[in-house]
Amino acid sequence: MQLFSLGNVTDWAISGVDHSIEGNGGPDCVKYLSPNRRLYETIFATILALIYLYWGVRRIHIPAVPEISKQDRGGRRSLLMLMCLVLGMEIGFKFSSKTVIYFLNPCHVVTMIQIFLLSVPPSRLVTTLFRIQIHCLNGPLLAIFFPVLNTREVMH
Repeated sequence: MQLFSLGNVTDWAISGVDHSIEGNGGPDCVKYLSPNRRLYETIFATILALIYLYWGVRRIHIPAVPEISKQDRGGRRSLLMLMCLVLGMEIGFKFSSKTVIYFLNPCHVVTMIQIFLLSVPPSRLVTTLFRIQIHCLNGPLLAIFFPVLNTREVMH
């Protein structure tokens, strides 16, 4: 009996994705750009990202961990429990609808970073991750203003 195969992974990770909807992947999406064009764009984007990363790392300054004088009054724990509950429901939905691949969307990754930030004590790593996730918060706002509606099913 084989426990792990590519067929098993695609079954629970992507078999629920409807490729007949335009913009939702599938063979037409794969054939949209030639392999050479994808290679050139990947090389260009990687070089540009590495340049920006190098530029940013040379200029970053992370302050020392400040002393915390306030006690947690429960708001932080309540928010942590609520976020974990919502993320858990989202994970359950992704597995039940066999669309686990969508869990790699930036909004889910930012939510996991926020859960981590709420659950650990302050440190330089926490300060760094907090600053990174602040820059990612424009994504959910854009998703609210410009939602993808052609993949939604109409209930009658």
